[in-house]
Amino acid sequence: MISNSDSGSDFIGRKLEMGQLTAALDNVLSGRGQIVMLAGEPGIGKTRAANELAALADTKGFSVLRGWCYEHGGAPALWPWLQCIREYIETLDAGQLRREMGPGAADIAEILPELTAKLDGLGPPPPLDPAQARFRLFFSITTFFKNASQTQPMLLVLDDLHWADESSILLLEFLTKEIPGTSLMIVGTFRDGKISGRHLLSRTLGELVRERHFHRVHLEGLSREEVGEFIGSRSGIDVPQSAVNTLHERTGGNPLFVGEVVSSVSPEEIALNQDWVSAIPEAVRDAILRRSSGLSDSCNQLLLTASVMGSEFELSSLQQQASEIDEVAFPESLNEPLASRIIGPLGPGSGRYQFSHALIQQAVYQEIPPIKKAQAHAAMAESLEHLHRDSLVQHAGELAYHFAGAQKVLGSDKLVYFPLIVGEQAIEAFSHEQAMVHFNNVLAAKEGMAEDSVIAAARFGLGRAQTAVLPRHELGLAHENLSRAFEYYASAGNTAKIVAIAFEFYAPQLSEYGLRTGGLVEKALELVPADSLDTGRLHAYRGSILGLGQGDFQSARDSLDRTLIVARQEGNSALEIRALITSAQLESWNNHFEDGLAYGLTAIEKAVAASDLRGEVTARYWACLGSFSSGDTKETERQSSIFLESAGRLRDRNWGGAAANDAVARPFTLRGKWQSAREMVQPGLDQMLHDPRILLQRVVLDAQTGERDQAEFHLDLMEQIAQRAASGANTPNALLAYVAPVAKYIFGALRQPEMGESSITTVLSSPVDIPFFSTFARIGASLSAAMEKDAEAASAQYTVLCSSNARMFMFTSLDRVLGLLAGTMGNLDNAVAHFENGRGYCRESGYLPELAWTCHDHAAVLLELGPRRDRSKATALLDECLSIASELGMSPLMAKAAAVQEVIGAGPGRSTSYPGGLSLRKIEVLTHLAQGRTNREIARDLVLSERTVQRHISNIYTKINVRNRAEATTFALNQLPS
Repeated sequence: MISNSDSGSDFIGRKLEMGQLTAALDNVLSGRGQIVMLAGEPGIGKTRAANELAALADTKGFSVLRGWCYEHGGAPALWPWLQCIREYIETLDAGQLRREMGPGAADIAEILPELTAKLDGLGPPPPLDPAQARFRLFFSITTFFKNASQTQPMLLVLDDLHWADESSILLLEFLTKEIPGTSLMIVGTFRDGKISGRHLLSRTLGELVRERHFHRVHLEGLSREEVGEFIGSRSGIDVPQSAVNTLHERTGGNPLFVGEVVSSVSPEEIALNQDWVSAIPEAVRDAILRRSSGLSDSCNQLLLTASVMGSEFELSSLQQQASEIDEVAFPESLNEPLASRIIGPLGPGSGRYQFSHALIQQAVYQEIPPIKKAQAHAAMAESLEHLHRDSLVQHAGELAYHFAGAQKVLGSDKLVYFPLIVGEQAIEAFSHEQAMVHFNNVLAAKEGMAEDSVIAAARFGLGRAQTAVLPRHELGLAHENLSRAFEYYASAGNTAKIVAIAFEFYAPQLSEYGLRTGGLVEKALELVPADSLDTGRLHAYRGSILGLGQGDFQSARDSLDRTLIVARQEGNSALEIRALITSAQLESWNNHFEDGLAYGLTAIEKAVAASDLRGEVTARYWACLGSFSSGDTKETERQSSIFLESAGRLRDRNWGGAAANDAVARPFTLRGKWQSAREMVQPGLDQMLHDPRILLQRVVLDAQTGERDQAEFHLDLMEQIAQRAASGANTPNALLAYVAPVAKYIFGALRQPEMGESSITTVLSSPVDIPFFSTFARIGASLSAAMEKDAEAASAQYTVLCSSNARMFMFTSLDRVLGLLAGTMGNLDNAVAHFENGRGYCRESGYLPELAWTCHDHAAVLLELGPRRDRSKATALLDECLSIASELGMSPLMAKAAAVQEVIGAGPGRSTSYPGGLSLRKIEVLTHLAQGRTNREIARDLVLSERTVQRHISNIYTKINVRNRAEATTFALNQLPS
């Protein structure tokens, strides 16, 4: 329980805020659970207001529990919640505790081991995958608090949530959604200046604001009148208004700053002059230290020792560490800071104390010379290690903190041991960001040393944590760490670790990060029993490497089928779901979209039954892709809405971005709802600026609406990402190979004419043939061939793309691309057939922008290849094109369609017969060549790349049977009209 001792008469102001808090408290007494978040700057009085509410709740019969978050790291995951639960269970008998916790006691005991001493017979919870285990733990804790509040209304006060670990914040959100019909109230405090847009608490607050029982109370500084009242209450003297005004102006009414300055001067100084306000706020820290300078030497030594322990400390530990203060002097040394309110008790009988504000602890701690800090941390670390020698794991966080501070004195052995433990604890509690800190500390301490089991363990832990936290463009770091750990364990013959790491590679399986562990998996398979669960897990990983990394789809299919057999024989749903999801991805990347959809739907069914949210979200992604690419628009719409909702529950930034981009924004873009699409894309860009999937959609949005500068800016980003990625067929290269020609086709030219050409080459020339990526590059190459009137290049792409079973590929109709290729090849009948099919599909699906482009391209081919009677058909197509483009604001298409209309009004179409069988584009190149222009000048004039110009010239030489420029010029002068 919390003490009332701070609830004195000098609690000034806050009438409005306390009214809100009291009203919420009354709602709880009526069975309407509440959550209130107190926000404000340091020292503004958040904790004090929470204490006042706690004191009031205590008088109304509430059970009041309090937890706080630790600033320096090292605390166990769910630390503020553990404190609340630990305080509560100390007051209960085993019978009541068992009734209130129910079957969830085993789950809670996993993070609170002392519970097993209270409740006999608790076995371990069933083994689950991390997502399921986290849900079960959160559900058990929530059920416990709900049951406990039925016995007695309950108030939970959680201090300093800006320092909370990830799991603590997620549990807060989970519990909040469950309390409306309970007698439970949660009050949290946080510094809003510490909460950026990307802070997990910021996102949680954005979610909670939708709840009717959620209230956010922002504490501002005291008013001038309240500052005067505050000074009078502290000093007992009437202060001149001018001094009050100056103090209020320079402190902003911050109660801590006001209090510290006032406490640093005597009442006589306050009454006689105003010199004491002249150095505010620069001297606030000095004021804090001046205040402690009036204390005895033994008291100051006590405070220095306490500051090393942190904002909160055990009295018994403080007495042990402050050994230079004898037993007789210790109580008096403690009473001095208590009387001056520098420190205060956390609760009656708890034996724990805290600095009245973190700023005071920090100011005192900074006064200690570095070597003395290290020595103090060393003494505390060794003392705690001895004191908790039988329960080191439970106190690993505290030990890690002190051994880190003692590194200069004690070295790094213990510094790496305890953070490994705390890091694993953080992963088990889903506090991945906290885990990253601990594992990085281990690697920093071992920097420059040979790879060993400690480094491998840290890399394994760090890679797993990074998988859940890092944005897509940084996930290569996770791959690097997991790969290096895998290599170490493979060399050491540690099969269990090899299998564990192989299974972890499931999450960050991205094409742009090459895996170098394929050979090691083959060796590992020789070490495990045939048809065992470990064999199944290794084959799941092998399937990913072979199919998604090496393009060996048949061998990958064999491995995944083997995995499915083992998973079903063993009844292991997690392994079966993984094999099904990898199969859905494998089939989709092989352009077998209907098969990918079938595997995805089966995986969804299994994942939902197993409450495997991550598996469900992943499976829905591939089901969306499979249904969309195969033309099943109804299934696409059904899956998209569920995908967005389930990804929101998962709270994974990568999957959340994918859901918003692919499930919602893409359909908006396909239907020409540009603003709605931008609103869905922008949050993903804010969080994952370097995700090529999101950038691609933004380029299309910008290009379709004529935002050239923005489109080229985002294209430049995509090119940078492709340059940083591994070479070959992968997501960044494939998407750039596709979207750069798309943008160029829309605008007619780009600032960088060669944009995307190297990506087309690297994808199509890659020894690893992944049809999904190749199709992106082939569409880009097809658009380039159509723009350059290159019949040979068009023919090469036409033959391959005709075999595709896809209807839409990202934002482009395959039939429109095939129509353009057939037209470039001079085959009017095939071109018209493809355009007719594309128009019918786009009209039926409601894909208006693509319908408009198909109408435009169809009309252009009719004018170029068709007889005169096709002009009326072309006119009708252009009318439909312009109608859609005008309605949707597609300015580049409107300009192109208007230009084609001018051609119709100018008379008969031109002949398509050119000397030597050359295309129109090659005639243009030959004409410039005959005029003596260099390749660079031709490229500039015709808006082509120099590489493309050179390719055209080589083809011209072959077509007209010449060997050099001089002979080509002679041919031009004789054969081309002047």
